[in-house]
Amino acid sequence: MNLRILMPTDFSPQADSALVLAKKIAEKVPVDLELLHIIPCRTEARLNDSGKVEVEEDSVEGYLNAQVEAANKGFAIYDVSAFASVKTSIEFGPISSTIIMKTPKGSYDAIIMGTKGAFGIKEFMSGSSTQQVVRGSQTPVLSLMCDRSDWEVNNVLLIHQLKNNQAAVPNILKALVKSFNSTLHVFSNNDPESAVSEAVMKDFLEREGIPESNAVIHPNGISEKSVVQFDQRYQMDLIAVATEGRSALEQIFRPSVAEKLVNHMYKPILTFHQ
Repeated sequence: MNLRILMPTDFSPQADSALVLAKKIAEKVPVDLELLHIIPCRTEARLNDSGKVEVEEDSVEGYLNAQVEAANKGFAIYDVSAFASVKTSIEFGPISSTIIMKTPKGSYDAIIMGTKGAFGIKEFMSGSSTQQVVRGSQTPVLSLMCDRSDWEVNNVLLIHQLKNNQAAVPNILKALVKSFNSTLHVFSNNDPESAVSEAVMKDFLEREGIPESNAVIHPNGISEKSVVQFDQRYQMDLIAVATEGRSALEQIFRPSVAEKLVNHMYKPILTFHQ
């Protein structure tokens, strides 16, 4: 079965890196790719059947049509021969919320996004567009901050509360672990009451169809620092983090581990909602 991947692009170097990552996946698993370009627009706008902009404010029509033409030229430059099928689309509106609205649960197997990250006051005030999509989209998000043309998925770090009966991993993670024959490293919280046992991990992996022989448990506290230290020691190729819904105040004053990793870490990060 083909993976359905949405790749938002602004035709930046970060988007180019995201396309390279998508190609690496397509070498192992058939991928149906949709390229999405979003044109920021404060007024209601749409494309008609002939590909021309229809907009409420006539004064911006020429500008938006020029942006559409530039986007179509950008799409044409991309080498997409690696994919089973390719679709292009153009939307108008705020970047993050447009992506979130376009990706209800089950519509895609993953969103792949390049990001510049966010640091300091920018992270506190608004975060990156990718961070906002991670927070709001029910579709798994695979993000990266730099070129990964040499990417091989030999080692995957999974941060997940496996004890939940509803616990699961997304299709894209299963496909990557199986097709690359990856070793899955599972973080177990070092609190004895919430630690993951070998038996719990075995049951979880059997339920998810992931070979038990390819998995290792590591007792660790779960924080951005512990993930970075673990990666420095074991050199992960992909870090997968299950995220939980949080209130608006928590999002402001206590950013999640997943969002911190997306904004700060120069490794592919796969985030998904539990």
